[in-house]
Amino acid sequence: TIGCDESGLTGESRKVTKAPSAEAISEYRSSADNFKMTTGESSSVFKGSHIVDGNAVMLVTAVGDSTMYGSIAGELAHDEGVSPLKERLSSLAKTISKIGYVSAVIVAAVHLIDAFWLEAGMNPSVALEKIRDIKYSLPELIKAFTMAISVVVVAVPEGLPMMITVVLSSNMKRMLKSGVLVRRLVGIETAGSIDMLFTDKTGTLTTGKLTVSSVITAENSEYTSVKSCQNSSGYIYESMKNAAQATSSANNSTEKAINSFIGLSIRKIKTDDSGKIPFDSSRKFAAGILNGKLYIRGAAEYLLPCCSRYISDSGKVSEMTGEVYSSLDKAIRDKAGASCRILLQAEGDSSLLESLRQHGINSSVRLTFVTLFIIKDEVRREVIPAVRECGKAGIQVVMITGDNCETAKKIAEECGILKKPYETFSPKKPVQDYTEGRQNIVIDGDDLRNLTDEELTLLLPKIRVISRVTPTDKSRLIRISKASGHIAGMTGDGINDAPALKAADVGFAMGSGSDVSREAGDIVITDDNFVSITKAVLFGRTIFQSIRKFITFQLTMNMAAVGVSVLGTAFGIDSPVTVIQMLWVNIIMDTLGSLAFAGEPALEEYMTLPPVRRDEHILNSTMVCQIILTGGYAVALSMYFLLSKNLRYFFGGDNIYYLTLSFALFIFMGIGIAMCTRTPKINLFFNIGKNKAFLLIMPAVAAIQLIIIYFGGEVFRCVPLDTHELLLCSVFAFTVIPADTIRKAVLGIIRGKK
Repeated sequence: TIGCDESGLTGESRKVTKAPSAEAISEYRSSADNFKMTTGESSSVFKGSHIVDGNAVMLVTAVGDSTMYGSIAGELAHDEGVSPLKERLSSLAKTISKIGYVSAVIVAAVHLIDAFWLEAGMNPSVALEKIRDIKYSLPELIKAFTMAISVVVVAVPEGLPMMITVVLSSNMKRMLKSGVLVRRLVGIETAGSIDMLFTDKTGTLTTGKLTVSSVITAENSEYTSVKSCQNSSGYIYESMKNAAQATSSANNSTEKAINSFIGLSIRKIKTDDSGKIPFDSSRKFAAGILNGKLYIRGAAEYLLPCCSRYISDSGKVSEMTGEVYSSLDKAIRDKAGASCRILLQAEGDSSLLESLRQHGINSSVRLTFVTLFIIKDEVRREVIPAVRECGKAGIQVVMITGDNCETAKKIAEECGILKKPYETFSPKKPVQDYTEGRQNIVIDGDDLRNLTDEELTLLLPKIRVISRVTPTDKSRLIRISKASGHIAGMTGDGINDAPALKAADVGFAMGSGSDVSREAGDIVITDDNFVSITKAVLFGRTIFQSIRKFITFQLTMNMAAVGVSVLGTAFGIDSPVTVIQMLWVNIIMDTLGSLAFAGEPALEEYMTLPPVRRDEHILNSTMVCQIILTGGYAVALSMYFLLSKNLRYFFGGDNIYYLTLSFALFIFMGIGIAMCTRTPKINLFFNIGKNKAFLLIMPAVAAIQLIIIYFGGEVFRCVPLDTHELLLCSVFAFTVIPADTIRKAVLGIIRGKK
């Protein structure tokens, strides 16, 4: 028998016992394909594990791709699927491109109709002469083609990829401070859309560090700190300190937890030369002699029956009574049921040492009970509100653990993942019965593996806890979740978690995990904390909202620019927006707009929104409403400004002067539209101070526009404007803000009624 450390594969640090099996060898020799490789206590020793105890002769049954390492490498070599964001953006880009091409054809057609048909007085013969006149027709064709190209440039969102890259990368530094290291940029946006999160327990929901929560004495006193124990029962405190000196080697987490509670440094631990018995999983106790007295610590259920006496809080030794024994036995069972590890400390005669060394614990051993150490891996305090926040965000959190079912349930209840009423799955009951009602389901890994994919799909929305999980279970859960339309997140730290991390829409690798798991994950949680996962979700949702804001702004401006180009030409206005002006509009919409919306802050209110479904389009009804109404208002305002004789008379000046005013109107409207789009609230200045890029870029756009007006000249078809008239034009342009505010107010009333 040997002991193996399989933590590199499984992420579990406990020693795993490997024993020879004639059945496994026989099975291998009869059919190598049937040889099952499962981690845990078996006869299989895996590549990547380390021998930590014992020695053996091993029969090599697999090498290379046939090993577990090899199979994992094979799964990781598969191509990654397309992320939900890429799917949505590809669909949106195709739609916008089609609209852009159609708009370009319309603009070109309207210009040609105006140039060859309307200019000819709708006389066919005159129109034909104009077409035949190369000197006339060629410039008009070139102009129509140029206008069409400019419309395509404006309509097609070529700035969208840059915006996504900027918004993702700009948030990476902020996220790193929150314990979130983004390895793949698209992964953080997808994190905002997850609606199902499979999370590990140890180190993620819990601290991953054993601590002594309390000590219990024979008189049923429970001390939660060493100071309270020292003040109330000095003898028991001294006994605990002596036991630490006598038995501890300080090389495992349990002993470290006890020594930390007592306040004893490893450097202060000195054992008596008489010797000691170190802890061993087969013996289940550790013992040692100090100052002529035997001290022993071990599994409570093994040592308690050997305790014939007990020490009171005052240090008095008394005979063990049935009442005291029952009280201690009940405490052990209650604490064990609360997912605690219980160690019993006792004292005895030094002559027992050799007997314990040779025969272990037996009925002849007589000990004096001192205290019970209640040890547990505490749930992180911040996890409970974080789990609650996930629930509000519409995320189904499923705890997956290698622990037994009872321990898993207790931890899940403490975290808030498992709420009453809940039910433990039984294969004797039809799966359909579990899909009815509101109860949550706890299921064991063995029962999970016996379910068909169809049954697991039905049961999945109800599952909250899965105990005794294997890496294969994780990969299957991800596959079925994605097939059911969910956007799934998965946590992992071992090498064998890597396939599931890569298969998940978002793989959260633990910072303390293996290099392979971190390489496979999209995001690395550097502090192994569940709260950091919720922060990743918040940042992901913020990024998605920023992308939606940018798209809304761009499409609103697209609609305004294309609408003015088409209608202006149709109403006989020669080039209401020139090609150069259109390119400047495009820079505002794409480059500067993407930078402005990339700096939007992460708002807690995003965690109250439902997750975006896998099949949900990036354009929702609210966005379409804003694009149509605000964009339509911008078109109507621009056309009224261009066609109104009263306004032309009021402002005066020649045609170029008035077209310069129209150009200024359009750009200032764009600034107003950007301010309206930045926040869905009526208060346009809500959180604006947290987006420094927006505060810098929008005034810069206005300043550049003034420079173009006064110094652009013939290149931009501009002439200097009177300051008073420019201010009036600006006021006229910013009426887009109250117009959009009315839309927001009406939308708020409608939602309030719903």
